[in-house]
Amino acid sequence: MCITKGFVSLVGAGPGHPDLLSRKAERVIKRADIILYDRLVNPFIIQFAKPEAELINVGKIPYGKQVKQEKINALLVEAAFNHKHVVRLKGGDPAIFGRVKDEVEALEAEGIAYEIVPGITSASAAVASYGVGLTERNVATSITFTTGHFKDSMERDIDITSLLDGGTLAIYMGVKRLPKLMDFIMTQAKVDYNVVVIFNATRFNEFKVEGTVSNIADQVANVDVAGPAVIIVGDVTTSILEKQHIIKKRFLIKGMYDDAMTKALDLYDDGYECFIEVDEAETRHPSQRAFQREIIEETHFDDFIKV
Repeated sequence: MCITKGFVSLVGAGPGHPDLLSRKAERVIKRADIILYDRLVNPFIIQFAKPEAELINVGKIPYGKQVKQEKINALLVEAAFNHKHVVRLKGGDPAIFGRVKDEVEALEAEGIAYEIVPGITSASAAVASYGVGLTERNVATSITFTTGHFKDSMERDIDITSLLDGGTLAIYMGVKRLPKLMDFIMTQAKVDYNVVVIFNATRFNEFKVEGTVSNIADQVANVDVAGPAVIIVGDVTTSILEKQHIIKKRFLIKGMYDDAMTKALDLYDDGYECFIEVDEAETRHPSQRAFQREIIEETHFDDFIKV
């Protein structure tokens, strides 16, 4: 008997703002029969799903309780055997510290067709919101992306070659190890570079902490801020130090889906953040209703709008 297998899209949801989602990513999310999503994905982006799509939270949260990668691989394969189009939705770019190779190997082992849909990575988006690039003529001509979080919490040195050569260093998932990372840079480079730690890049509550290699760990420890962060080290940060992001409101939009989506996207254009509470008169997959209730219960909204 021939078993029909679905098609899997490994999709990057970008840093969080829906306008930074690629057209391809939005299209595949909208036509997916099932979406396996990480919790670092902006919940609003998941609401692009069609009404009958099933949602599965695979809960990849740095330093928190999460589904093991092997379990995610198994869920992905199972979904492909039971659905025509599967989306594995990850924050940022799935190919940059996103364990995409593990999932590709699991799919290839079962002969399941797939594609990788790139997303804007958070380091690029984070500095862009301050009108800066990761490279700059006569300032920084190279960039290294590295991670401060290794498998099984293993301690490992980071590559600072480009930083030593006058480039930029972008560190993902490094806040927990920030003191050790900065000690390593100071020991190796003996230069007190400017450092900016940007939390929740492109989101309504984006927040930056400024400092230098010698004091940034203390600066971060003294602020009450949560969420994913990227650490930018190098001379390109000089321009970022002069600018500040204005934190805006988060709205809960209540009403029929199409009207609520239109209103929400308009508010996103003005720098706000939104989530939709779809009217009970509209049919939605039970997993979408459960997802909606969970997000509303655990999220503080500054105001709500009825459309």
